Amino acid sequence: FAVGTLSCINTFTVVLSGPLVILYVAGVMANGARLQRRLTAALANAFGTTVGAAMLIALIERNGVQAVTETFPSVFASKTWERSKQLIHSHGFAGTVVVSAMPIVLHPAVIFAITAGMNRGALLTAVMLGRTIKYTVMAQLAVGAPHMLRFFGHKGDGVGKKAAAKRA
Repeated sequence: FAVGTLSCINTFTVVLSGPLVILYVAGVMANGARLQRRLTAALANAFGTTVGAAMLIALIERNGVQAVTETFPSVFASKTWERSKQLIHSHGFAGTVVVSAMPIVLHPAVIFAITAGMNRGALLTAVMLGRTIKYTVMAQLAVGAPHMLRFFGHKGDGVGKKAAAKRA
């Protein structure tokens, strides 16, 4: 649950992404022998991210979209911003779930969904579903194929290699 809380905080700092991946993976590998524990970790992390998204929505509603885009200019100058907009525009709720499941920051998706008029409850549900998918996949990979975590920002600092050596 600590990583879920940090995921909520990361909505506003963005710099915790790398360390959070390492903490999440280490926690899953240490406690993830049972599927139930992996799912609990995924749900806790997704919930923390969803709370962070709700706080971001409140901030946007209070201070406007420009306050967020000025605070995180590099996020909105990326190709990911354009792809996120296209997916959400083309596919609505389902596109928002897909974007939320990707290993990217959620600011662009949240802002675009708000400016497109998506219902706040639907947006938060899409974030929760997407992040639950993301963190469930990450948990399964942490246990079964840690080398694949590179797609989620894990640099392969040896955590996966040690786990593979233990199983061998």
